Amino acid sequence: MKFVVFGSLGWAGSRHVNALVEMGHEIVALVDPGAGCAAQAAKVGARACASIDDLDFDSFEAATLALPPHLHPLLTRRLALAGKHVMCEKPMAPDTAEALSLVEFAKSVPVTIMPGYLLRTNPHIRGFLDALRGMGKVRRVHISTNVRKPSMAGWRSEPIIGGALLVNAIHQLDLATWFVGENLLPRFAQLDNVHFEAPTEDLFFTSLVSPSGVTATVLSSWSPNPPICDDGLMITDAGRLRIEAETDEGSIILTGTGYRKNGEYIALPGVVGVNQFIKELEHFVDAIETGSPLWVTVEDNYDVQKLIDDCRAAAIAPAGRVAKRVA
Repeated sequence: MKFVVFGSLGWAGSRHVNALVEMGHEIVALVDPGAGCAAQAAKVGARACASIDDLDFDSFEAATLALPPHLHPLLTRRLALAGKHVMCEKPMAPDTAEALSLVEFAKSVPVTIMPGYLLRTNPHIRGFLDALRGMGKVRRVHISTNVRKPSMAGWRSEPIIGGALLVNAIHQLDLATWFVGENLLPRFAQLDNVHFEAPTEDLFFTSLVSPSGVTATVLSSWSPNPPICDDGLMITDAGRLRIEAETDEGSIILTGTGYRKNGEYIALPGVVGVNQFIKELEHFVDAIETGSPLWVTVEDNYDVQKLIDDCRAAAIAPAGRVAKRVA
């Protein structure tokens, strides 16, 4: 399949490029105004473009977007209306209204539009969820990430489009909803600057509840020196993810090689060192070529962006800069 990658110099965009090359797909063009785009494009035999207006739309079939979220809706629409399939990194929009508008738009076009919630396509997470679903009624879920950040810089620290909640905890909130299988509402939320003086939070915590009474807690932290602990964690270059759950039939904890169920370690084959971006793109391409249902949809993106708004509304106002933002 012939691809274009938008935001190819960024953290996620560069991984889209590497994954597509490894998968054997042709990258027609890289779109990024950064100075390194030409050299990056030359390495993969692609054309370097500064904007979408430089593209030859007849030369490609699909595109990936890895840009600041306020740029995603317009590009998604323009590409889809031109008949191109789109995989758009999360969040797909800067706010809930735009996210809801994309839900309706996606229904109106005959192409595949998939949000980039790569954890839903990770075989490690899917294996954990399969085990969880075989353990009776879920009573409690906890999901946390500790991401190493030497500093807060760039668009991820900017108001509205940045912060630990929107950039990182969006994954954990999506997983919590997926695991519980019901909509979640926050009892309270906390957004704070623990490590960095920045316009956006570096720590987010919330306690949520489902209509049937399932409790879910989510923690997402950006830190220059996150706690070093390998037990009960899936460790990737993006950080350290912990998932634990209690059910009517016991407890289950994610581990580096699989999971621990009621004290018994169970290894999942082929999950150590898996390239999450390849798995995500494999699913995207399969949905395009076979019409198989997406594991994560534009509506799922809206649901989690709405939950983010609910968390902000429920936030306990701390002292300082973030309080003014979320109050």
